[in-house]
Amino acid sequence: MEKKGTHSRTYMLSRFHRKTLTVVVIGISLAVAIIPAARLFSEYSASIAYLKGKPLSPWSIMALSAVGESPSLDSLKHIEAKKAIDLEAPILALAAAGKDPRTFGNSDLISRLKGFYDGTQLGEASILNDDIFGLLALVSSGEKTDDATLIAVRDFVLEKQNPDGGFSFAVSGESDTNTTAAAIMALSATLIPKDSEATVRALAYLRSAQNDDGGFPYDPKSSWGTASDASSDAWVLMALQSVGSDGSNWSINGQSPAAHLEGLAQEGGYYLFQAGAGEDSFTPVTTSYALIALSGKTLPVRVLAPAAEEKISASVHIEGKRGPLCDADIEGSTALDALKAAAGACGISFHVQQSALGEYVDEISGEKASGSTGWLYSVNGRMPSVGAGAYALTEGDTVRWYFGNPDGTPVSETARTEVLLSATIPPGPLPSGGDTSGNQSGNEEGISLTVEVGEGGSERGVTLGFGEVRRGGVAEKTIKVKNGGAVAAVLSTSVSGDALFRRYVRLDGASWREYRATLAPAGASTTTLSLSVPADYEGSGIKNGALIFWATPVAK
Repeated sequence: MEKKGTHSRTYMLSRFHRKTLTVVVIGISLAVAIIPAARLFSEYSASIAYLKGKPLSPWSIMALSAVGESPSLDSLKHIEAKKAIDLEAPILALAAAGKDPRTFGNSDLISRLKGFYDGTQLGEASILNDDIFGLLALVSSGEKTDDATLIAVRDFVLEKQNPDGGFSFAVSGESDTNTTAAAIMALSATLIPKDSEATVRALAYLRSAQNDDGGFPYDPKSSWGTASDASSDAWVLMALQSVGSDGSNWSINGQSPAAHLEGLAQEGGYYLFQAGAGEDSFTPVTTSYALIALSGKTLPVRVLAPAAEEKISASVHIEGKRGPLCDADIEGSTALDALKAAAGACGISFHVQQSALGEYVDEISGEKASGSTGWLYSVNGRMPSVGAGAYALTEGDTVRWYFGNPDGTPVSETARTEVLLSATIPPGPLPSGGDTSGNQSGNEEGISLTVEVGEGGSERGVTLGFGEVRRGGVAEKTIKVKNGGAVAAVLSTSVSGDALFRRYVRLDGASWREYRATLAPAGASTTTLSLSVPADYEGSGIKNGALIFWATPVAK
């Protein structure tokens, strides 16, 4: 907040996207007064020229973008930020210009902003303003309105509404018109209906604060003065436009908020903060507010469309400190989506921590990261160099989440031994007569497999080929599993790779998910591994996968 003389002026950050009569933004349709382009460039051309002649700020970039200009965005390529509020105006400005704050410039501004979320609010604990504009910034960037951070911050803002219906810059402060207007826009942006109790009460507060000249003061109870000012007029107009009103029915003594604001325009294109004031360093910001409001826009000026998420089929295995926790087939877009979907399917909990570097999984099924060990993930056996939320899956990926060391090795009492699988499905239907002699590979090739039970497990691989398997056919192999450890072990299995194996591999006639065997030290068992290909199977060609044996020591 900047104080000038006896009046308080706030650098605000705000909401919504509007172009013509009706704009649909994430499911909301709002009516907006049409401002013809000819009027914009005739009545406000001087203001456009004024802003273009000054050093560009996030606010002037928003204002110029709102009237169809294409201002330079060089100043937004490198954003220094020690607080959440430092990121919010740049995010709004980039979105107004149609640029994704995640990829424009030298860093992901959305991940950085979410890094200031503490589990309750976004930014400084004593400030509400950064929470309100955090909502506007997130919505402008295309974040979904069911995003967990966004919902939590919105609920925090609603909880802090004052008894008079207004909102305060500080968490426990007195209401003011600017913050209340911004809150109305934030609530509207996050799909709070315009006839909701919170919005109706906030609008009533603004109505009670209006002066007899049709304009608005920053704080109608301020000892610093209660004269109407251009910034407050602009914020209220933007708030009204966010709920579908042009403010024409808010006239007092024949003077509307827009008329009062326009009365502060000067020949040079700028807007005085108050009647009788002069141009100063804040004037370009005041003029930016006015141009956005009088052009019929609200904040965010533009809401970027969420990137279309292609749902990918993948398999997920989650392995904790003491053994397997979950195995599931899911659909998702990223490795983090895979975890969320699998956790839901298996009924286990997880927690994602927001950090300055992005999202970090710090707990699954009650097992929390500690010291140098924590939750890691791999895709198809390789550890990606990006966060799970940024790793885009491809069809048929196998995602493994496990508790591990910094070098990527698992911290688990469970030994892991992988048997690589392959099969070739020839094109064409089952041969005439329904010959199902699909066990073309027969049982003549037994596989002897030793599973070591010990700390860290075993990653030794054995390759098993089913050969050519026709549709409607069955191929079988025998596997001898031996416990080479010094303690008894319980065996279970999972299957990864092509869906052919996930769906149709069986052990001893039952689904691989049902396989359990207990082996004494040096004990062994023989298992029949079969692949049954349905007659209506549509795929063909070489298929690859893996059968993984998990050996968990029996507790003494």
